[in-house]
Amino acid sequence: MSEPTTRGLDPAWVAEQIGAERATFDGFIGTGQIGRNARFSITGHEATSVVVKVPADDPGVRQIGFDQGLYPKECLFYREIVDLVEVRTPRPLAVDIDPAAVDFALVLEDMAQSEAGDQFTEATDDELSLAVEQAARLHGPSWGAGHAALQDLRGGDEGRTAMAGILEMFLPMCLDRLDGHLDDDTIPVLHRFVELASLWLHREIATEGLVHADFRPDNFLFGRTDDAPPLAVVDWQTLTIGASVSDVAYLLGAAIDPARRREVEQDQLATYRNLLAGYGVEYDAETCWSEYALASLHGIVVGITATIMATETERGNNLFALMLNRHARHAIDVDALDRLAALA
Repeated sequence: MSEPTTRGLDPAWVAEQIGAERATFDGFIGTGQIGRNARFSITGHEATSVVVKVPADDPGVRQIGFDQGLYPKECLFYREIVDLVEVRTPRPLAVDIDPAAVDFALVLEDMAQSEAGDQFTEATDDELSLAVEQAARLHGPSWGAGHAALQDLRGGDEGRTAMAGILEMFLPMCLDRLDGHLDDDTIPVLHRFVELASLWLHREIATEGLVHADFRPDNFLFGRTDDAPPLAVVDWQTLTIGASVSDVAYLLGAAIDPARRREVEQDQLATYRNLLAGYGVEYDAETCWSEYALASLHGIVVGITATIMATETERGNNLFALMLNRHARHAIDVDALDRLAALA
């Protein structure tokens, strides 16, 4: 099957979208599993370069990106939601999506003085604190998820039931692909979670809000000069409505070794609640911890589904195995599965 047309890789199209004289393709950047990022040099415009995000080149992955709403969600974020929140993210210059052509393109500010995070490198304490601050800047303004622009992100019961079925279908394939990479105590956690997945997906949430849902170092840009923002968040394809603290649970579960996570998670959660208070959000410690514990299972959902949905690469397989091992240990440490079973 040949690659579908990708208008975002056409220099003339890029130049036209932003009103520039000329755009020149400089090459691909980053390590995206479901989308690609291309850098273009620009002349005749205030921006000297831009980054254009486009779909994967694999037609199957590309179709999944539309079928699962991944590409449409990111376009929705940059069209209608980015101005409602205070999270730092690359500024959108143009947004184009064409589901009939299975194509989209985001022309974004090039944060060339920033460096992408790396899931395989331990996040520092400062980097964790920067990330928790950005989580609060996303969640605080959207707490309660009442704005009309957010309603298209809500998943209904039908979608939740479908996801439970997808997890059941994907788990054997995931275990086969990652064979030899998963810890002995990870696999029983995955099996038990999938058995309880419907209960988790339909659980009651105290207060809904925006959830980035893939909030980890690979999706952060860390400033490396004084002119760059300390941290910017990218990759909004998994944006949803749910328990906002899921992003913090996912971050702490994925970004650092479990032993270090146990040492810092209470302090980071206290910081998170204090930052939310600045937006008038009252989130008591008991409710926060209860939702955080159950939200530790979110990483397992991402790990299983991403292993199968993303283009397979050696780095990708190593990444998803690392994530599943860490998130399974997180779930064990906070008694997530027993807490979940008690909801029945």
